[in-house]
Formats: sequence, structure tokens, C-alpha cells
Amino acid sequence: MKMQTLFENATVIDGSLNAPCQASVLVRGSSILKIGRDIRVSDDAKVIDCTGLTLCPGFMDMHAHSDLEVLRNPAMSHKVQQGITFDLSGNCGVGVFPRRASDSPAFADIIGHYPSWTWTDFQSYEDLLRPGVNMGFLQGHSRLRMTAIEGNPNRAATKEEIVKMCRLLDISLSQGCLGMSSGLYYAPCLFADHDEIVELLKVVRAHNALFCVHHRCEGDEILESIDEIISFIRETGARLEISHLKAIGRKNQDKIPEVLRKIHALRDEGFDVAYDQYPYEYGSTSLFSLLPPRLLRLTAEELSQTLKRTATDRKLRDSIVDEMEHPVQWDSITELCPWEDISIVTMESFPEYSEMTLAQVGEKLGLDPYDALFSLLSRETGYALMSDITQTQDKLRMIFDDELMSFGTDALYTGQSAHPRSANAAIHLLCQRCKEEDVPWEVAINKMTRKVADRLGFADRGRIEEGAKADLVLFDKNRLKDNSSLHNPYAMCDGLEAVMVNGVFALHDGKLTGTQSGEVLLGN
Repeated sequence: MKMQTLFENATVIDGSLNAPCQASVLVRGSSILKIGRDIRVSDDAKVIDCTGLTLCPGFMDMHAHSDLEVLRNPAMSHKVQQGITFDLSGNCGVGVFPRRASDSPAFADIIGHYPSWTWTDFQSYEDLLRPGVNMGFLQGHSRLRMTAIEGNPNRAATKEEIVKMCRLLDISLSQGCLGMSSGLYYAPCLFADHDEIVELLKVVRAHNALFCVHHRCEGDEILESIDEIISFIRETGARLEISHLKAIGRKNQDKIPEVLRKIHALRDEGFDVAYDQYPYEYGSTSLFSLLPPRLLRLTAEELSQTLKRTATDRKLRDSIVDEMEHPVQWDSITELCPWEDISIVTMESFPEYSEMTLAQVGEKLGLDPYDALFSLLSRETGYALMSDITQTQDKLRMIFDDELMSFGTDALYTGQSAHPRSANAAIHLLCQRCKEEDVPWEVAINKMTRKVADRLGFADRGRIEEGAKADLVLFDKNRLKDNSSLHNPYAMCDGLEAVMVNGVFALHDGKLTGTQSGEVLLGN
């Protein structure tokens, strides 16, 4: 006999744009059995009085980096605590497969550490997972390059290497990956040429999969960067998802309307294009990404030695600074943001600098901020994560209001410190847009649920309908409060009553249960 749970007399927001309604929802096993009034249940059914509470589909994260977090923390507690029941990982070109058995772990700045990398492809990786939330995966472009290119992958690929990448991509998509991601802002993806991207996108198109991309420049050259991505789509017809759409730097905020115009023009031509957004004006990424591309070509040892030399070689130091102050075809955060707006979230080798701005670090070390940065990075042997204030609230709202936007967290799990989006982005969005502003709850929740499910082709997720999977969130909208901050990113919110994943409570009475009832959702 399958377990039955009745959510009685709830305010139901069903994931569509329908207005909230009063109803009871009966769950049996992993699915929604019935929606209506005065539903009768057996004596052993669990009945939850939802008077005054809101029931909606579980939130779906279109942009995640949980590739190793799901192995370290299978219950996925930081996603559950914000009502997220689906996580799409492998974004920005970063991933954990395919790999040769001899390959060393990589991307600790983005995905953290895990002691035993035993898998070689998506299928052998997937076999290890017992997730607490549902998950989907993208094939990261970086791993294709690192597996197909001999030696240092921070260079253009040969024709033979591109053919190998395409073959590896075809295998991953055939095994169930939902698409391919690239991070043209990051090494080694930034060294891919036009032919490489086009050939890979032909494979993506053949599978009717998604191309999710952190495009090359989100700052001064954002319009040119968007044009580059659009040219790839026009040439190949691949389905496009632009990752964490934004403009970096206050001087570039007025370019957002033109960015949206270009995206909609592509849509109007008949191409499948949309984008995701995280709900904060400040972002977070690798501290090493502040460095110019020519340094990111180097191996870790070469980079360390080069940065150490800047302390005595003034010509070298000044040439690097000049590149960072006058970037060409790459985003230099130090040119776009003042030092006071760039903070260290965590450094594995230097935890004492966590939560300090680079201006404060320079003052503490008695160095110019550039020299302080070079000194720390030259000695950092683990991960280094930063946050940077790059946007304005009015442009965040403009992007959010657009019909093509869907929700993503861009959550990073590299250590004890993190951006608050890693554990509270969904709650933050609802509190900011629905409680503080004028956005109807059903509009915001649609962008966080059904819109993501439909984008990924999940007809039984992201909605409260009879027959749909029972991924549900129960909350008190009057009590809902985001308690997180940069200093306390993992703080539990107020007002979240229950989270159900495939009919099993992952959070009940406001407390995590530690269950692992999620599934890996595969592409066709």
C-alpha cells in the first residue's frame, strides 16, 4: 500500500500563471493523485492542515554547480532548505566527466573537492548518485577539451581533437545529459575557436538538447559577446540558454535593454532561446578569473611562478596590470568594479582573509591591491572564491520581468563560506520580488517551477496537477523571511514548512529529514 499524504485546505499556486485557489492535494506514493475539496482518505493517511499556508511545486534550479556537492552531501540539504527539488548541474562548461582514469581532479574553485574520482563517463558517474533532490546534468565543455586535447588544453584544438570532442559529447548526450554547457569566460573554454563551437553545437542540435553558455563578455563588450553567441545559433539552429544573464559594471547597466532586444529578435526569427538569472546584484566566482587570459593559459605551477616574479619584475607586473585595466575581448572585474566591491569569500590556503575586500587585504599587507592579489594567488594551492558587486536592482528587475527569464541559483559549494545564493536564493527571490515589491506570487513561482520544467521537457514536473510528480513546497508567505547574509550564507529561513521530493518529505515541520528520494532525470 503506497503512503498517502493529504495537504488539506491549502492556498494552491499550481506553477502556471493561474491565480491561487483554495484546494486540497492528495499525494499517493511519488505522485499527485487528486486535487479538489473534501477529499476522503484512509485512516492511515497523513493529513496536514494547510489553512493559511501556500502549497506550490518544488522550485527548480536551472543553473547549478552541485556536481561534487551531491557526493559530499547526498541529501542536498542546502537546496532542500530553500525549497529546491530539482538541480541542473554542469553549467559554465565546468563538470566532472568524461575523464581519463589518470586525470587529476579539477575546478575546485567552482565545485570544491572530492577525494575519490572513480568514474570516467556520465553513466559511471550517475551510478554513484543517490540524491536528495532531483537532478539533471549538462556536459561541460571544459571536460571535453581536457579529455580530447593532449597536454595543456588552454589552446586551440586541432581538427582531430574537435572530432574527438564531438564523439565524447555524443556519448554523454546519448547517456542522458540534457545538453552541453560552455564557459567562454573561463579557461580552457575561452580558447575554443569558432569551428570548435559550431561542430559541437551540431551535435547538440542533432540531440535536440540545450546549449547553456556563460558567454565571453558580460561587461564592456557584452553586446559584441551576445552577437557572437547569436551567430553560433543562427549557424547551427541549436537551442540556446544564456546563463545568469546580466551586465557587469555599473557603467554597463544601460546596455541591458539592447541585450534583451537582441535576444528577443533571435526568438522572433524562430530560434529557441531563453535565459536564467540569480536574484542578487552581486555575483561569485573564482578569484583567479580576475587574471588576464594569457596567464590563464599557464599550468598551475607556471602561473604561480609568474605571479611570484611580479614582486621583483616591475615590467612584468605593470604589463599584467595594464591588461587588467585595459581588457580586450574579456571581462576584467578589476576594471569594472572598485576594489571595495570585490571581496574574498574564501581562500583555502589563507582563510584569514575571508570576508575581506581586496582593498582591505591590500591595506593589511601594506601592498597595492594588485600586488596583494598577485601575492595571494601565487601561493594559493587550493580553491579561491570571490564575490563582486556588479549590477543594480532596477536592471535585475528588468531582466526578471522579461518573459524569457527562468530561475537559477548559480550556487557554488567550495568550503565553509559561500555566496548566500548557495542556500537561500529561492527564498531571497520570493521575499524580494513578492513581499517587498509588486510581483504576484504566481508569476514568480511560474519562473521557478513550470517554466524550467517545460524548458527541459519534463511534462510531469514543476506543476501541481493530477498525475504529476509530488515535488512540493509548503510555506507561510506571511512568515517567509530570508535570514542569510554574506557573513551567514547558510542561515535557515523562516516560514518554510515542508518540502517533498517524489512524495517523500525532505523537510517537515521546518526541519531537514536527510532523505535521498531524488532521481537523476535523463534526456531523451
